[in-house]
Amino acid sequence: MKLYPLQFKPIFKSKIWGGDQLNTLKKINPPINQLGESWEISVVPDDESIITNGNYKGQSLTELIEQYPLQLLGATSVNRFGNQFPLLIKYIDAAQDLSIQVHPDDSVAQKKHNSFGKTEMWYIMHADDGARLIMGFNEDCDKDAFAKAIQEKSLLDLLNKQQVKTGDAFFIKPGLIHAIGGGITLAEIQQSSDITYRVYDFDRKDDEGNTRELHIQDTIDVADYNKVKGHHINYNPSKTGSQNLATNRYFKTDYVSFDDHYQINPAQLESFVVLMNVGNTIIDIEVDDENVTLKPVETVLLPASLVAVDLHSATGAKVLQVSIS
Repeated sequence: MKLYPLQFKPIFKSKIWGGDQLNTLKKINPPINQLGESWEISVVPDDESIITNGNYKGQSLTELIEQYPLQLLGATSVNRFGNQFPLLIKYIDAAQDLSIQVHPDDSVAQKKHNSFGKTEMWYIMHADDGARLIMGFNEDCDKDAFAKAIQEKSLLDLLNKQQVKTGDAFFIKPGLIHAIGGGITLAEIQQSSDITYRVYDFDRKDDEGNTRELHIQDTIDVADYNKVKGHHINYNPSKTGSQNLATNRYFKTDYVSFDDHYQINPAQLESFVVLMNVGNTIIDIEVDDENVTLKPVETVLLPASLVAVDLHSATGAKVLQVSIS
């Protein structure tokens, strides 16, 4: 049985900082309280994506990969990461600031958690006026100064505050101290890992009066203490066509803006392709005799065996195209 563009049931995550934007954008009824994340494609244990369309409806992504590893993932991904989907694809809505946090690299994550590390990137789908990210140190720092600032609760003085606007894109490597600020909705592409070290959570409490766990020593151990640079991705969001946002061993992400028609050839790339609709128009996807509709803030997985995938839309379609390069 041949493969086709795959859609999945989103995995919704309520968060202490979550808001209402994903409820509105995805037309979720009844709305989910404090909806912070929509996991679009995941093979994280206990949070595995389930296919919602076509002949494989009801199967998990992991089950389908077991049947067709090379046809689904592609040689580039299989040769590098084996027979597992290497990414976690999300939409995130922050009504409040997320915790100040950091992620380990592969070596630390493998040793301590038997997991991938977390390299990730963000595409800002919406930012309120004055919204900002926390991204790295504003000057070179060291472990002692960092530990002292944590103890004295002056950590924010050491960190770079990055003003953002809709259409901005950022690359977050392991070790980069960061936080998403309130008033931001974004698309996130990351390694398949759910490991986060929190260092500061603004002393907030949940409905039961509990604070969230902090991982101060872990953060001190893995943080990159150099002044932040190279995190803001330079591209032209008003340009039609394909522009590369990020290329590394873990993923390649292109921003694609098109009018009427665009074609993708996963087989030529020897990789699966993830499409995230980050615009406001509906996209019709056609390959052979299969048709899939990709609405705004939805995601589709194109198996690596597909040859000519045609995307059709009205003026101003915007997608993130993610593959392994």
